[in-house]
Amino acid sequence: RVPTTVRAFFFEDPHFKENFQDFDKIREAMFKESRDLWKEMDKDFRQTRCMLDMPKDNSVVKADNPLEKYEKGWMFPRKWMMPAIKSDFGDMELFKQANDHDVIRVQDDKDKLEVSLDTAHYKPEELHVQVKNNAVVIEGNHEEKSEDGKRHVSRRFTRSYTLPEGTRPEDVTSNLSSDGVLVVKAIKREPVENVEIKQIK
Repeated sequence: RVPTTVRAFFFEDPHFKENFQDFDKIREAMFKESRDLWKEMDKDFRQTRCMLDMPKDNSVVKADNPLEKYEKGWMFPRKWMMPAIKSDFGDMELFKQANDHDVIRVQDDKDKLEVSLDTAHYKPEELHVQVKNNAVVIEGNHEEKSEDGKRHVSRRFTRSYTLPEGTRPEDVTSNLSSDGVLVVKAIKREPVENVEIKQIK
């Protein structure tokens, strides 16, 4: 199993700034939008699981109100927001999976395979990343029942990506932002070549 590091908000955590391609471009494009527009979308976004279950003593949110940073900060854009956003995210390869709203981006270049998912409707403990059968498997499973037992909500997903040749299980990392962006990265290495062993007579 690959451990997932839970971090601060995507645009506030140094890890994502240093490691996520187009970080500055995405943030700049987002900041061009009307603050009133983002506040309006915040109202819906606040209902997601990752926010409702955030503990007040979470070191990421140093405030009496655990939603304060969501109300004053800037969240990572989601696919459902795109129709209302005027900024152009086209050259950043975001949300290109037409039938998969959870996939933010899949990057497969000479250095890495990186998968970014919108997991805002899952708590950290409901997400699991593991390397199995030469693939990185990402799973989410959420079960919820109302107090009176009349309503039951169940959602789950599984994504599987073949590991690049030469990549070892320890080369896979998983990081989750407090606003629900899961980034799983597999570093590519040169494949080990077979070495001919000659017997000396």
